[in-house]
Amino acid sequence: MKILQSLEELIFPVRCLGCSALGIEICSRCRKDWHPRIIRTASKLSPHFPIYSSIPYSPVAGKVLLAAKESGISSADKLLTDALIFALTFCLDETPATFIVPIPSRKEVARLRGRQFISAIAMQAGEFTSTPIHELLSHVRKVRDQSTLDAKARSINLDGALISRRYISGNAVLIDDLVTTGATLHEAARALRASGIAVAAAVTACVAEPLR
Repeated sequence: MKILQSLEELIFPVRCLGCSALGIEICSRCRKDWHPRIIRTASKLSPHFPIYSSIPYSPVAGKVLLAAKESGISSADKLLTDALIFALTFCLDETPATFIVPIPSRKEVARLRGRQFISAIAMQAGEFTSTPIHELLSHVRKVRDQSTLDAKARSINLDGALISRRYISGNAVLIDDLVTTGATLHEAARALRASGIAVAAAVTACVAEPLR
């Protein structure tokens, strides 16, 4: 096993996810932009619950997110999961949240990636914190890609796009990889509340400060 691992390291040497330098998954220089801390924000769209994050968005964070979401690189998954766990632990200490609800990707996006990305990392965070996870949300109509849209356009794009078809007692904490405007969290919270489910907080690995 060690021989195979050594051969793999020779053929596919480890590179920093942030700058591609040989060595480790994230080098000391890029680690400065990937240093977990607690960041509490609230979206103008959803001011009734706090959002807990641990990594400010930066070019380094963007590369880690892309490596995890689009390439399925395990070391990037671990960085995001650790960031999520860091923020979730604080959230659970400060709010009445009792279970996790991951934000789902569109079905066509999940098929291309081969998995529901947020659910995968949320599952690991839930196991670490002993918090139940319920995949309650699903898309009921097509939405545009959010990356090029401003805050108003994102809100319009997502309005009525999600639904929860089940009721679970307790208080939900929404899970996503990145919060930029809060439009996705706002729509998810609306869908859960329409089913009678309370939303205590949201947790994301990364946050774009200030929220647009």
